[in-house]
Amino acid sequence: MVLMAKPPEGVKSKPQIIDYYVNTLETVLGSKKDAQMCIYDASCDTHFGFCCHIDEQASRELARLPEVLLVKPDPDYNSKQKDYNSQLFPAGNTKHWLVRMDKPGIGVVTKAQMVDYYTQILTKVLGNEMDAQMCIYHVSWQSQFGFCCELGEECANELAGVPGVLSVELDRNFVSENKDYGGSTSQNSTSLPEASEASETTSIRTKKLFITGLSFYTSEKTLRSHFEGFVKIITDKISKRSKGYAFVEYNTEEAASAALKEMNGKIINGWMIVVDVAKTKPPHSFSKGRPRTTV
Repeated sequence: MVLMAKPPEGVKSKPQIIDYYVNTLETVLGSKKDAQMCIYDASCDTHFGFCCHIDEQASRELARLPEVLLVKPDPDYNSKQKDYNSQLFPAGNTKHWLVRMDKPGIGVVTKAQMVDYYTQILTKVLGNEMDAQMCIYHVSWQSQFGFCCELGEECANELAGVPGVLSVELDRNFVSENKDYGGSTSQNSTSLPEASEASETTSIRTKKLFITGLSFYTSEKTLRSHFEGFVKIITDKISKRSKGYAFVEYNTEEAASAALKEMNGKIINGWMIVVDVAKTKPPHSFSKGRPRTTV
């Protein structure tokens, strides 16, 4: 069952809303015909959403789309009565919160490690790591520590009592990239640093980029939609699962340079990625299944 945000303005009739659902599912499946065949129920009135037959990986990708509020198993599969009013959090409507954190312990130094740390803190309240990954939409990790997330008020109150959390307050700068994680007015204090000095220049002498910090469930199709270049995700030969890093190659150095500047520090499938200039050989050191970055 997929719960959706209200369709865009102008999408009002049932056929238009169904097309809206089909186009959303097509983003993940890659085929409009497959999307049409997968959907077996839809809500087009007060509450918006649809039911579909897809595998677990596709459901994870679908849950990352901005117009998708929630993806969960259909508890009423054999019934015509579907509860499209279901909420992710029992407390009701969610709000955007800014969470200030104490400095993490030794060993948490890279962006990817910091996002994992924040995710584990949030998981203590939500009880589900995937839900925690989906809720986080902004982080600070260098001199000031914290993250922004979407939660119900009851969960936010619980989060404020978790060890390591200094404060939880409404994110009053939700529409802005400038967050006040330290109570100061310095805009530089919360900006994410670049992966290397190369990203601060206007151009780099390479067409190939190296990406680390990927979710194991990130597909080449998903990554390509963000980078719009030739993508090769490195997978384990036995499990066929992503090792957490990938290469992206562009036709020009200018395109690679723009992607490096734009995509470094972005969150894909709930994990913050690190983008750098590709070296001659990929790194061979890994920690708990995730690559160690060299930033």
